[in-house]
Amino acid sequence: MRIRRGGTATALYGLEWLLKAATVVFMIAPVLLVVALSFSDQRTMAFPPDGWGTRQYADLFGSGYWLASVWESFLVAVPTAVLATVVGVPSVLAFERSRLPGKTLLRVLGVAPLVLPGVAYAVALYAFYADLHLIGSVAGVILADTVLALPFVILVVGAGLRRIPVDLELMAMSLGASRTRATVGITLRLLAPSIAAAAVLGFVTTFDEAVLVNFLGGGEVVTLPKAIFDSFRTGINPLITAIATLLMVLTGALMLLAARLRAGGERP
Repeated sequence: MRIRRGGTATALYGLEWLLKAATVVFMIAPVLLVVALSFSDQRTMAFPPDGWGTRQYADLFGSGYWLASVWESFLVAVPTAVLATVVGVPSVLAFERSRLPGKTLLRVLGVAPLVLPGVAYAVALYAFYADLHLIGSVAGVILADTVLALPFVILVVGAGLRRIPVDLELMAMSLGASRTRATVGITLRLLAPSIAAAAVLGFVTTFDEAVLVNFLGGGEVVTLPKAIFDSFRTGINPLITAIATLLMVLTGALMLLAARLRAGGERP
């Protein structure tokens, strides 16, 4: 049955949808503007441009500086995602399937970087890295970014592990399998989609990270986000719109992949 609305209810309902539409436009309009400007054929950023073309993408793929920064981003993000996964997965197994003393506190500390102010963390690490002579090293940036990626591994893999009945391991051990074989052959096998999703999220987080690399890179480690920030100091290069468009496409594709992997891990 259709419910009749009074005048006030109808007005409030319309206002609600108007606010929703305004919010969507406010969020999407800058994205569409950046995508449109990436096809500008001008050397300066102006909208609407006098001509359209692929100049910004041609300049991007023909620039050694920007391609080197992209390579540097992969050089940092891939090892970080792998290291965070290698550290995070055994940690989750210890948190969820052991009687480790103080595991609740350790779990809280593991996800604390999500709420820790990035600038405060970077300043503290700068003083620590200066004593260890790690400023300007790729290894130092990877270790710092691993701390930021680790919470995603703990949360995503932890959620996946809690959906796997512990009885499966007990049944395997009752049939003669060792604890290690039961964990690797059953639990980790079922947990593989969640592990892959966590690694993808860790990669995305690190690839877009700009605060730590600005503090700890020392001008030697120039990832793509740092190169973008550095370019704003001397002016706005329209080439950045092409970079932003490609980053949005890459990030969106990876997030969809992570969501698909998680959904696959949730299926019985």
